[in-house]
This record gives sequence, C-alpha cells and structure tokens, in this order.
Amino acid sequence: MTTVERHTLPGRDYRDPEIFELERQQIFLTSWFCAGRAEMAPNPGDWFTVDVVGESILVLRGDDGELRAFYNVCRHRGSRLREEPSGNDKGTIMCPYHAWCYDLKGDLVVTPKVDEDEIDRTKLSLWPVHLDEWQGFVFVNLTKGTPTPLRDTIGEAYDDMLGFERFEMDQLRIGASSEWIVEANWKILIENYNECLHCPTVHPELVEVIPAYRKGWVFEDGRDDGGVTLASGGTYAPGVDTLPLLPTMNEVDARSVYGGTIFPNVMLDTSGTAIIVTQLFPLGPARTRQVAWYLFHPDTINAPDFDPSGLVQFGELVGGQDNAICERVQLGVSSQAFDHGVYPEKDKYVYAFNQRYLKERDGG
Repeated sequence: MTTVERHTLPGRDYRDPEIFELERQQIFLTSWFCAGRAEMAPNPGDWFTVDVVGESILVLRGDDGELRAFYNVCRHRGSRLREEPSGNDKGTIMCPYHAWCYDLKGDLVVTPKVDEDEIDRTKLSLWPVHLDEWQGFVFVNLTKGTPTPLRDTIGEAYDDMLGFERFEMDQLRIGASSEWIVEANWKILIENYNECLHCPTVHPELVEVIPAYRKGWVFEDGRDDGGVTLASGGTYAPGVDTLPLLPTMNEVDARSVYGGTIFPNVMLDTSGTAIIVTQLFPLGPARTRQVAWYLFHPDTINAPDFDPSGLVQFGELVGGQDNAICERVQLGVSSQAFDHGVYPEKDKYVYAFNQRYLKERDGG
C-alpha cells in the first residue's frame, strides 16, 4: 500500500513579508472579517474601531438603529477620525483636524470656513465598507465589488458553522474577555486549533477534561455531530458548576464541547455554560493579536453571584499553552532548513484549512 504524503505550507508562507502582503490583498481585504459584536455599539452614536490588517475601520450605530462601517478617514485631507477603540458621538462625527462633520450615516454635513458652493458635500461622504451581522457578530468586507453573502461563506467552509445558530448567539452578551500578543503567524494559530496531536503533550489539564483528545483526534468515535464528550461527571472548567447552562443547550450539549472556525479570523467553542470566541488580528508575518470573548446569557451575567473566573482562568491556561507552542513553531519554520512539513491523517482539518487558504490567496 502506497501512502500519499501531504505536505504543509512551505516555511516562507509563515515568515515572508511579501506573502503577508499577498494575504492582506487577497484574503483580508476581500473576505468577511469579524470586527466585533453588535453589542459593542448598542446605541445611536456608539462606535468602535477595528484594525483589518492595517486598515482602520469605524463601525457606527446610526440614529436609525442600523450599524454601518466606514474607512476611519476624513474626506478633506485624510486625517484619521477616531484613534480610540470605542466611544459615542451625539449626532455627528467631527474630524479633529479641520472640524469637518459627518452625520451618523456617514454623510458630510458641516465644513467650517468652507462654503457649500466650494465643494460638493454630497460626493464627500465617508468611504463605506460592506457590513453584515451573523448571530450577533459584526463582519466587515473591504472588497470594492459585491461580496458573497456572509452566511453563504460560513456555510460553505470545510467546518460548516451554521449548526452553531441553534445556540442563538445573538441573544448572548460578553461577560469576560482575555487578550494576548502572540509572536507567531496567524495561520499557525489556526492550524494548531485544528488538530489535537499536540494535546496530550501540551494540554495535560485539557485532556483530563476531554478524554477523546488523548487519542489525538479533534472529534470523537461514534459521534456524527462534531462534538466531544466531557469526562464523566465533569465540567469544562473548574469552578463553573454554579454557572447555568445556556438556555439553548440540551442534555447532550451540556456534556459536550463543540468547536470550529470561521475563515479567516474566528474560532468558536462551546462550554455548556458559555460560547468562547477567539478572534485573530494579524499584525505582521510573525505577530498576531488574539482576543477571547466569553459569551453568556444576559440573565447569567446580571445575576448577583455571576463569577466567570474559573472558566476564564482555564481558558487562559489552555490558550497560554497553545500560544507558547505556536511561538516555538514560528521559530522553527523561520529556519532556512524548513522547506515544508508533513500531515498525517489526524491533521486532516489542518490540511483542509491550508487548501482553503491557498484557494483564497492564489485565486484558485
């Protein structure tokens, strides 16, 4: 029997600035990029900014209740409008340079010391960016054309995440968060997430909670729902016994963990009591900002005894272990000796991610 050897991406794909710029143009500036949660701008005039691989985007709640996205750039002389991560502007967004003002729909309405007949204000609205929402997540797309509908892109992926809709994540709210700067390429973080051959070595605490991970698979024999079963009588993390299950969770869900990715910058996991969202912001070929949100039902968050610390501490333990090993991988793939690695069968989701990546990057 002949084994077909499957190769990883070449080393330069993880370290070369030219490859990173190609990814920027072909992937991040043309794909649906998760910018945040709708709850981050709940009221008219609320806004938040997001960095999409070097492009600053302003997500703004209009006085009509709609979320819109714009390039964070004034149309006069190009000043950045907002540097802060979030805020609120009543009625208008004023540029701090020459005080040009835009309404909450992005239209230019005030130009101090510049008469209306000097310029055509109707042609100088903020440059718009495509925006769509899915399950409470806000996605932006910087393509100049008409993008593929967001939900279609989520459903066509190798790990179709539309099944997560049954958890009604749009009804959940952020109860806690964590953040890291990881000295590794963004693809290494996703590849690491997509396999569990490393779990027995890197995550001794996690394999105690999820015994299936000891075998190196990210799924479990005998299950066709993509879930893995928690250890008998166990919970996903220490100290979360007092947290109620999400209202949409059934008995099987309560004893299971489900996970998957949304290309190119989201990883989702369930814990029974919460949905854990990991969001990636590539900062360069070998650096990634990583943000984790812990989503709970509002009634859970508002309870006087709400305490997510056990879940967060466990998440930061496992996440820290992952990030440390990913940084070691970055050091290794940066060697001139590393032309490529290999993928055994248990790396099939890593291989699937790489194929999706190459298709998007190279326009295949």
